[in-house]
Amino acid sequence: MSRTGKALLIVVPLAAGAAAVVAGQRVPTPRERRRHVVTVFRPLSEMEAAPLPGSLNEIADDVEIALSAAPGGRGTEIAVRIPDGSAVTAGQVRRALRETRSLVEAGDVLLPYGPPTTVPTPFNRPLRTATEHGREGGLL
Repeated sequence: MSRTGKALLIVVPLAAGAAAVVAGQRVPTPRERRRHVVTVFRPLSEMEAAPLPGSLNEIADDVEIALSAAPGGRGTEIAVRIPDGSAVTAGQVRRALRETRSLVEAGDVLLPYGPPTTVPTPFNRPLRTATEHGREGGLL
């Protein structure tokens, strides 16, 4: 293999990794305009008739919640906006929406079984980190 070929074997994956990191960075939006939305497969009339289940009901006093029919008759959209001065974080809202969707559609909050592996190694550290921090708000 030529010198150029060997260099490409090193440079191309590094450039692709750098591009993925740059593309994955989020542009922060102002907190007062940010809405978190989830679609649940239940009719709007059914969602409006009963109180919201789970942890979304617990934070309902500190956030603005709007229910609307999802496009194409696909259920109900639950939109949550955190007003200025609220102590609720975006992570708490994402977790509450995820748990509410699970309760409405499945009747229970589904959780993964125990540890993903029994022997901690350097190779399974990313998986352990994702499992430990995945429920903190849906973002790693």
